[in-house]
Parts: sequence; C-alpha cells; structure tokens
Amino acid sequence: MAQPIIHNPVQFFVGVIISEMELWDNISRAISSNWGEIEFSSEKVDFDQFTQYYQSEMGTGLTRFWFALEGIRFPDDLIRIKWSCTAIENSLTQDKNRRVNLDPGYITEAKVILASFKDFAHRIYLTEGVYADMQLIWRDGKFIPREWTFADYRSDIAQKFFTRLRETYRRKLKLYIQGELEPIRGGGKIHR
Repeated sequence: MAQPIIHNPVQFFVGVIISEMELWDNISRAISSNWGEIEFSSEKVDFDQFTQYYQSEMGTGLTRFWFALEGIRFPDDLIRIKWSCTAIENSLTQDKNRRVNLDPGYITEAKVILASFKDFAHRIYLTEGVYADMQLIWRDGKFIPREWTFADYRSDIAQKFFTRLRETYRRKLKLYIQGELEPIRGGGKIHR
C-alpha cells in the first residue's frame, strides 16, 4: 500500500505582463516584501506577438517577462502567492482595467505549474478558487509544451528562462536533500 510522502519544496516564479514599465519598481517592492527577493529575470519581450487576449483590457505594447523568487518553498504556498499577486494587480487598476497581470507558478524537476482562477479541462482545483495548470513538462533535456500551453510559454525566451530556473532549482533541491538548505515558510499578506 502506498504511503503519503510530503512533496519536496519547489522553486516559485511569477510571469509578468505589463502595460507600463514605470509600474515595475512598485510591483517588485510589493512582491519582495511579501515573498522574498527576485533572484533573476528573463529577457523582456513584446507580448503582442503571442496573443491579443489582454488588449481590450490592457491596451497594446505589452511587455512579457518572468522572474524567479529566491529560495524554495512548499507547493501549497501557490494559493497564497496567487491571491497576493491578485491583490497587487487590483491595487494598480485604472478605470477598472488591469495594468499588470501577475501569474505565479512553480517549477519541479519534471514540470512547470501555473496558478489560475479559471477552470478548464486540464486544470486541477486546489482550494480557495485556485487551480493548478501544468504548462510544460521536462523530457529529453528540454521543456515540452502540451496542447493547451500558452504561446508565450512555447517561446525560446520561456524555454531559456525555465531551463535556467530548473538548473537553479536542482542545485537548491540537492542542498535541501543534504540538509544544507531550509525551505522558506510563511510570508505573504493575502487581501481578498
């Protein structure tokens, strides 16, 4: 009979789609004060090349990038980080429109998981309105998209960022297994 095993800690990241880069300093301070420092970021790219999904709300000329949060945490922090990012988004709305979209997620050795408030056939409900959305799986030395994977997560920029993040995570996981690194616990103010 299988016995329950506590999941290893994971490495968290946040995907950013932003209409005005001038907002970034305030956003990064809010995230850092709640969830720790930003360890590194991806290159910034024009999000409009992937989709027009957010244009009616956020306009055109959107910038897309991802950043890694320092340390490792247990995956159940995904719910709190999602709600915290939503509070930051809501604090920056203008005329009821978002100016930033913050999508937190985490990486393991095998996959990239996003948090979502939207249900879909492949998403698994967690709790408090949050679903887990597996965007990428690791196979044969690279991340492989699924049929539902967003276009920006299929890009070379994403592949480069998530491969680097996986390497970083694997180093931290090794230290954790050896007892040399403790996961970060707690943090984050949730405003619903």
